[in-house]
Amino acid sequence: MSYAYVFTLFFLITRLFELVIDRRHAPDIFLEYQIRPGGIAILALAILLGGMYFFQVTGGVDAWFNDYSKTYLEKKKGYGLLNFLLLMGANFLSFALGVHWRTKKSLNVPLVLLVLVVLVFCAYIQGIKSRIFYFLIFFSLPWLCTFKLTVFKGGLIFVGFVLLFSFAMYFRSNGFYNTPEMLLEYFLSYFNTIFLHDMVLRDMPADFFLTFDFPFKKWLTFVGVPSEGYLHDISRWLTSIYYPSQWFDESATQQWPIETELYLNYGNYIFWAVPVVLCALYICTLYYLRFRGGPVLLFIYVSELLLFLSMFRGSMFQWIALFNMAFYVCIWAGRRLLFSRISRPDPMLPKCHEI
Repeated sequence: MSYAYVFTLFFLITRLFELVIDRRHAPDIFLEYQIRPGGIAILALAILLGGMYFFQVTGGVDAWFNDYSKTYLEKKKGYGLLNFLLLMGANFLSFALGVHWRTKKSLNVPLVLLVLVVLVFCAYIQGIKSRIFYFLIFFSLPWLCTFKLTVFKGGLIFVGFVLLFSFAMYFRSNGFYNTPEMLLEYFLSYFNTIFLHDMVLRDMPADFFLTFDFPFKKWLTFVGVPSEGYLHDISRWLTSIYYPSQWFDESATQQWPIETELYLNYGNYIFWAVPVVLCALYICTLYYLRFRGGPVLLFIYVSELLLFLSMFRGSMFQWIALFNMAFYVCIWAGRRLLFSRISRPDPMLPKCHEI
């Protein structure tokens, strides 16, 4: 019931605002913009250097190649900010590569090879399963923003997603999930939010603002106010209660759905509408602006949309949001160093000349 309520409420609100604020045909902004190769190359080199440093301080060659899963889960503590910058920087780099591919008839081969090397390296140290998926989305944005989806195309996308997910899971598990049966079992168990939410409904009463202050506790650690790591995120906290060995021994988490956060922080269904409406307004505002400020705003919109979709297995109000905003401000401030606008002749000039 709660799943249907949240989904229906969000869908109706976003659909209503879409009809009200944006009735025009989506323009193709990539007819007007192209990347600045020098700026993108500098960004790629900076990400590569940061990734190499991260690779070394989290275990180096031996750790990453001999025990990938343990290194990925346990040895990144203390390097969260660097990991975040690498994640967001690589996402933006894949988007810039897509813009270059879409807008240039002749590719800058050295730049493309450099970017591909950086993306492959970042995917390895940041989680192949999720990173390749994100890179493909951001790379495809210059085409997807004007893409018309059909049943056949949707089917191909789904099959591609399943194959990509299976390959990434095989690699991440060091070959443990090596048969279709085992991959199917993991795929079904991966989306276990219904069962996790039922556990909370059974054991905890509805409450108000029970975990709302978790992000603030995380932010306070940056100014010297300590708190336990599992008190910075609702899924960490619940994992420490229901699956303590996963959190305390492996630093891994189960992901509770957004309905759990609403249940523990906004009590009755009636009050759930407030945060859902606010999130919908935020997403709709970005949707309205996505083609009105060049490629950077399109990247910000899709990045926040993907973050919101991930909230269905997580939290609506995350401590990382503060750093997301800071990153967006930085790329917006540096947009002229990364993209240039193509000057096009006025289409009326030839007609005037003929007259």
